[in-house]
Amino acid sequence: MLNAWALWQILRGPASPRAGALPREVVWLRRLLYADVAGDLLLWELLDDVSDVAEYAATWAVWTATMFLLVRALAGVATRFRIIALGLGLTGVLAAALRMFAEGPLLTASLLLMMATLGCKAMIIAGQGRDGRFSAVTVAIGWTALLVPQVYSLLLAGRLTFDGLSLAVHALDGLIVVWAARTAHELAAPGPGVAAPGTGRSPRLLAAAVVVLVLPMAAVGAEGDAQLTYTAADEGCRDRLRPAAGLGPEERRRSFLCLARGGTFAAATMFPEDLADQRILAYGTQLCALPGDRERHALHERAGGTADSIELAAALEYLCPGIVARQNADAKRRQAEREREEAAWKAEANARCADPWPRVRARRWGTAAYMLSEGGGYAVFDDRDDSAGDPGDIYGGDGDAADIFDAVEDGFIDAAGSSAAIVTYKENSAICMTVKVFDSAPPLRLTGWDQVVEVGIASRSGRLVVPTHPEGGDSGAAGPLPDLAIAGPGHYRLRVHARTLPWDENDPDAPLEEHLLVVYPGRSKDKVVHRPPR
Repeated sequence: MLNAWALWQILRGPASPRAGALPREVVWLRRLLYADVAGDLLLWELLDDVSDVAEYAATWAVWTATMFLLVRALAGVATRFRIIALGLGLTGVLAAALRMFAEGPLLTASLLLMMATLGCKAMIIAGQGRDGRFSAVTVAIGWTALLVPQVYSLLLAGRLTFDGLSLAVHALDGLIVVWAARTAHELAAPGPGVAAPGTGRSPRLLAAAVVVLVLPMAAVGAEGDAQLTYTAADEGCRDRLRPAAGLGPEERRRSFLCLARGGTFAAATMFPEDLADQRILAYGTQLCALPGDRERHALHERAGGTADSIELAAALEYLCPGIVARQNADAKRRQAEREREEAAWKAEANARCADPWPRVRARRWGTAAYMLSEGGGYAVFDDRDDSAGDPGDIYGGDGDAADIFDAVEDGFIDAAGSSAAIVTYKENSAICMTVKVFDSAPPLRLTGWDQVVEVGIASRSGRLVVPTHPEGGDSGAAGPLPDLAIAGPGHYRLRVHARTLPWDENDPDAPLEEHLLVVYPGRSKDKVVHRPPR
């Protein structure tokens, strides 16, 4: 009934026959008002499907021209009144233009400046009350459409409700289209200062319409069982997405639904296709309230959805801005905790190892726990030499680099080019490793060692390293060990000592194997077994 009355008010035509030719400005003003009515009824919605930016720009362009001409056309108001109204209107237009690019504090300032648009509209409606061409009903409709939604928003104070009162307020908000149409109709009156016939009626008619048509909405309320809507997946909507900052609530929800209805790396859609939009939005609100991405991921799975934490957070950024920043902060905090735990674990492992040859001074030396992966074994290699592939990949099977399987067949060590692969007795555990680098061959020490073998190894770049334990990895030294190529690029001799250690019942986690690596410059490539395995 309310819609039927509104359409009748829009389509019934001018309030009185036009008397003579209207001023050119009034003609264009009426055209703009009718264009705005057509836009609110249909055109802006169609334009929004093409481009939300174009729709935003078109609505504000039409309002700017309409506001300028309407203020100029008002009769019975002072020049100062026109200047203030135009100033407020242009300020609001400028704020609307800045809002498309505003973020953070600038966005807040632009929203405050847009309040000037409300002030301009209020002055226009007040000016209509002094202009004899406009009826009291038109003025009352204008005030109702402008003020009721604003007052209700202030009373609501951010709380979401779907009760009958909100339904009635939403209906009254649509009266702004009726006001624009009636304003255009009544501009066809004979002229300023002459009341149009039949337009001097009291706004009692409007009050009766409100009682008969609107108040029952507040009494009856919304439907008990809402009709659920379903938005089909639209991959093209991703290309039209804008950053969450600066978007209104409705556009944020549409952007969230765009991603929620779209595909992910792991599934066809982020949420089940048979889940209604309202259900998806409700799940999104619940996900926003959870403290961490693990909890959100668990709830998302219970809802039947599939997406990784990054995809889910990107969608939720539109419903609850800042969730990505919070997720990144949580990830950094967890990463810092992991790093602290790993540093403590490495320090504890290194504390169990000591230099087995402390009386002999070397140019470079170092001791650390070496973490073995499955299968055991480790490499010494030139980490900047890629002439034969990756010399540190001892499981690669490349014939130009050392191969752990050849070392196993040999019984201890395999050397080729700029790498050497050494077999260990243990795997998936820590061993103690000491490296000592000399300018020339040091004395041979065999006492206490189960195996001692010496091979030749080259360094093309001037580096020879034992790899360190990487973050998240499973093999490498738990502490930094020095560069073994003391003389830069050239040939070196690598003497490897190995032995098992007794089990310490007081320290079950203590290493059960120890290696000593002695390196010095030497051109020989021969392999020398100083002590074979016992």
